[in-house]
Amino acid sequence: MLGIADYLWRLIPGNPILRRVVEAAGKKRRDLIIRCGYLGLLIIVVLYVLGTSGTETNTGDLRALAKDSATLFKGMSYLQLGLVALLSPIFTAGAITQEKDSQTYDILLATPLTNGQIVLGSLLSRVFFVVALLVSGIPIFAITQIFGGVAIKSIVYSFLIAASTAMVTGAMAMTIATFKIGTRRTMFSFYLFIVIYLVGLYLLDRVEFFHLTFTDASGNRVQTSTSWLTSLNPFLALQVIFGDKTYMPPNLADLPAEYQAWPFGWFWTNPATFYVSFMLFLSVAMMAPSIVLLRRLAQSTTSFRGWILQKLKLSKGDRTRKPRVVWQNPIAWREAKTKASAARATFLRYGFIVIGLTAAIVLLVMHSTEVTPKEFIDHSFDPAKNTLYVEGSGQSEMPVVNGAEVTIEGGPANMNDLYGKYAVNNLTQDATGSITTIDLGEYPRRLMSEEARRWLLGLTIVEFSVILLIVANAAASTVTREKEDGTLDLLLTTPITSRYYIWGKLRGLVAFVLPLVAVPVVSAFLFIAHDLIRWLAGRDNNFQWIVFPEALIMMPAMLIIVCAFAAILGMQMSLRCRTTVRAVMSSVGIIVGACAAMGWCGFSILDKSGITGELAVGVGTFSPFTLLTILIDPQQFAGSAFGRTASDPGGARVVAFVVCLVALALYALGIWSMYRSMVKNFDMTIRRQSR
Repeated sequence: MLGIADYLWRLIPGNPILRRVVEAAGKKRRDLIIRCGYLGLLIIVVLYVLGTSGTETNTGDLRALAKDSATLFKGMSYLQLGLVALLSPIFTAGAITQEKDSQTYDILLATPLTNGQIVLGSLLSRVFFVVALLVSGIPIFAITQIFGGVAIKSIVYSFLIAASTAMVTGAMAMTIATFKIGTRRTMFSFYLFIVIYLVGLYLLDRVEFFHLTFTDASGNRVQTSTSWLTSLNPFLALQVIFGDKTYMPPNLADLPAEYQAWPFGWFWTNPATFYVSFMLFLSVAMMAPSIVLLRRLAQSTTSFRGWILQKLKLSKGDRTRKPRVVWQNPIAWREAKTKASAARATFLRYGFIVIGLTAAIVLLVMHSTEVTPKEFIDHSFDPAKNTLYVEGSGQSEMPVVNGAEVTIEGGPANMNDLYGKYAVNNLTQDATGSITTIDLGEYPRRLMSEEARRWLLGLTIVEFSVILLIVANAAASTVTREKEDGTLDLLLTTPITSRYYIWGKLRGLVAFVLPLVAVPVVSAFLFIAHDLIRWLAGRDNNFQWIVFPEALIMMPAMLIIVCAFAAILGMQMSLRCRTTVRAVMSSVGIIVGACAAMGWCGFSILDKSGITGELAVGVGTFSPFTLLTILIDPQQFAGSAFGRTASDPGGARVVAFVVCLVALALYALGIWSMYRSMVKNFDMTIRRQSR
């Protein structure tokens, strides 16, 4: 692969900035390890798909081989795009601060290099390593051509989507650096924006509001399976090229006349090519002003933000503020209140809290709003007369035969359920008009219980993922930040010990993240309080919690301890690594890999047949993300333990609670072990890096 890169390099006119980074990238052992890890993950996907394929593949059936090849291509494409989306912000975010931190920015501007050479060289140097990873994966993707079932065009589109994602990420980072919007704290804000953009658009695509609805030539109302967001999100655009019949773009002739003209016709009918072209155009659009204004902005002493404030006449000059009370441990206070995270800005922190709680309130309001069904019962069963009053269209009082078959959503039920409030899905009567069978369903709401659980679970997982990323970045920059600005040497001359220093950092990080952790916890509390009121006020014999009430104890405890574990892990990477970018990349990679592995194992055990429900729940509780699914949507992910046919759901809840305490103890033990190791090796590690 290095030979191919050198050959391609010779075809391009030399650029000293690009050459410096490219040559350095080929020599670093870290980059070689990342390449090997990337290729290793792709190989693991290949072996897993081939190893878990059905018996039809072993018989040599060509159709089965083609099907497995398509599954293999789908898994590798998602993995490749996910790794590019993870690595690109890390590598490109260094453009914001690397030159300024090393104090080479002014020297670079004094050279004969043109603005275009500086900007484009820096951009290509940031995306070179990511593109090299993509090129190295071509032989593995070529395996799909052996079995058939995957068009070469689909493979090309997959690589183009990943490459354009890396390019627009790098262009955005360079624009931030050029316009002086970015400081050292901006790096993770930039990374966080990329993650929220990718995940947010992917989730919003599930909302019907963003899908195009129109009347076709036959007068029928048609809704597209793709949405307005498909051509703007790489994962959605990638999903289109798989040929999934449930997610197909409309034909141009089927669209309304106003959407057939360019560029709307292109936007709707070919999301993959539109995404690639639009992202490349967006990259050029962002780079053009950077090239034109690079030296002019560098010579200016006013930042872009300050210039905007001056034009809007919002700048107030020097201001004074009241003195702040410092904690007993000033290291902890400094991490929690001042420089605990790159996302420390008030807008990002409180914006996260407001958006999270607002989303939870909207879900709760939609879930609590009832919609009158066509036919329903409302505590209208009279056992004395043995009659049931069915309300709705054609309201009538109907006799019920003894031993009538009562079901709920097709599942087993009994006569006592007729005392509740349900929608009537179906009923049959005998010749005398008496009810012989009746199938009930959940009383309809604007957001049904199953959908409310799914949305709340998705919201909680996204919030917790963002919190982990914030903790990882904050912890990974605790020591390296002070190495780079020279304050660590000053701290080492004070009476502050390594134990005091590391404990203060850890305590401050946990204190900073507590308001963020409160967002998913308060969201769960709102649903628990709503269900508690329903349970106290109603007579619903089939009442089910949206969120188990024990989540008020288990969720905050697990989220806080996992955040503390991520913090101590990031601090350890920050202590061992020399630069912030490398520390952030290492800590984020380890945390994402560990959570993905534990989550995959937990979900696999919950879904695996042959394992008792209590045992599966107990093992799955060790993973924080699996625990969230057990507490919020157990019927979907742990049906053997919490479904309608489960023998003892209460026993599974007790097992989950007890095992959660055990998991908390193990996490705490891991935190304490790493803390002791850092305290013991702190001085030696600092001296080794100072050579």
